[in-house]
Amino acid sequence: MTPLPPVVPGVPAEHQPALGSAPRWPLVLYFHHVHPDVRHYTALSPDAFERGLEQVLEQFAPYDPADLLADGGPHRPDRPTVLVTFDDGYRDNATHARDILDRLGVRAVFFVCTGLLGLRSPRPREDHLTYEECDQLEREGHLIGAHTRTHPHLDRIPSAEARAETLGSLDDIRERYGAGPARLFAYPYGGVPAEPLLPEDVLAFGTVRSPATPWTAEHQRIRRTYLPSGAADTWAGLVRHWRTEWDGPTASGREER
Repeated sequence: MTPLPPVVPGVPAEHQPALGSAPRWPLVLYFHHVHPDVRHYTALSPDAFERGLEQVLEQFAPYDPADLLADGGPHRPDRPTVLVTFDDGYRDNATHARDILDRLGVRAVFFVCTGLLGLRSPRPREDHLTYEECDQLEREGHLIGAHTRTHPHLDRIPSAEARAETLGSLDDIRERYGAGPARLFAYPYGGVPAEPLLPEDVLAFGTVRSPATPWTAEHQRIRRTYLPSGAADTWAGLVRHWRTEWDGPTASGREER
């Protein structure tokens, strides 16, 4: 009998992280902050972030973000891998997360709000990377992707405004980092609009609000999950469950397309 997926106490059913990826497709994790003082469901202290990633890497090898931009579509490895992503472009991604990623041999995708880059504040939730800090991350092998310009709910604003936010951020990334990274996008709040906004060649990532389907089936609604803050006792069970799901339909009950 397949064990039941772990349930994180206090997390609504629609935000539970146990559902990972489609069988044989990379597990994708998303974070916002790595900071000792931020309280957010995807914010971890530096120590917790390192311990959590170490647990994940016991079962999943790092996925090279460059493989997202392979000719003919994203490269799909023949072993369990994990793609690490960050949303919004907060400064602590560089000041705290960067060295940990380097120690663990992980390269990540940083989805930044291009209209907020350079905004500084003593409050971590309002303190953003500069373009120069993004440039340094890019030189070290990470990728910089688009996350709109100002982080609106794309599924709650007029389509013309949503299109300007989306395509504008892709243009900003293209101008700075080239056409390859401009094919990567993440939806703020995981809200995917009913009306398509993205060019067909863009690979777009959601959150736990997206279904766990093969990327070839829905390449603009890729599911991501997370290591829940304040629930480190659930992480080992989540990692085991994600690995069971990766192993295939005999374990997860879902068929690959």
